Amino acid sequence: MKNMRSLLKTPIRVIQRAINKWKLADDKIKVGKDWQIVGILKLSNHGRLVIGNNFKANSGKNANPIGGDIILRMIVGKDAQLIIGDNVGISNSTIVCSTSIKIEDKVLIGGGCKFYDTDFHSLSYENRIGQYTKGIKDQYVLTAPIHIKEGAWIGGHCIVLKGVTIGKKSIIGAGSVVTKNIPDNEIWGGNPAQFIRKV
Repeated sequence: MKNMRSLLKTPIRVIQRAINKWKLADDKIKVGKDWQIVGILKLSNHGRLVIGNNFKANSGKNANPIGGDIILRMIVGKDAQLIIGDNVGISNSTIVCSTSIKIEDKVLIGGGCKFYDTDFHSLSYENRIGQYTKGIKDQYVLTAPIHIKEGAWIGGHCIVLKGVTIGKKSIIGAGSVVTKNIPDNEIWGGNPAQFIRKV
């Protein structure tokens, strides 16, 4: 039975790779060499999405055993840019980029993480509700870039909000909500994330 499963995995992965290759090309995504994706990505690129060399990703309900999200989503809005460096690993997470998200080299992102560089809706009730009651677009949505520096490690099920920079080689504990900048070489955790200690 185990050998049968191994035999089935090979053609499935070949098909998945072909689908991902087509999606990357269809969405005009620049991707480096030696990428490996287990499962199939969910992509929507209306801006600029660049992925570096040796990108590793899990995207599927059987691709990561920790639960949570069951797919890797990368959503890039009009005129926004999502830049992912070399040797980055991401598992079943969601990245919504309306302005700018930069993930530097050697960053690891656990399963079920979420990155939002936007509030999605205005803080003003009148502006927020206007799109539903009057068909008026909400024009006062706050956005700010996210920057994840080289070698950072973000544990599973974290949420990283707009305007945040996570420092070089810093570690974010699983389940944290990151609302403010984190210096280099520090461990933070909690909701909202707080300093725990130096690495």
